Amino acid sequence: MSTSFARDIAPFLAPYRDNMVWRLDLTDYEAVKANASLIYTNISPTDGSQMPPPPLPPMRPIDVAMFNSWMTEGCPP
Repeated sequence: MSTSFARDIAPFLAPYRDNMVWRLDLTDYEAVKANASLIYTNISPTDGSQMPPPPLPPMRPIDVAMFNSWMTEGCPP
């Protein structure tokens, strides 16, 4: 089964929506799809920094991997 924005991605991004709405709506498929590479870069930093920043909890590695899979699959709705 492929990863779905509505079923898989939107629910794990939803808790971060209020802190990002000034930039983009993380629950809006088109906004997330258009910014998927940037979002992935920020939630999977290689320099040890944490995204989202404290006091929000970091994204779970399983969610980061699922987001990457979703992008690889062409960002299905």
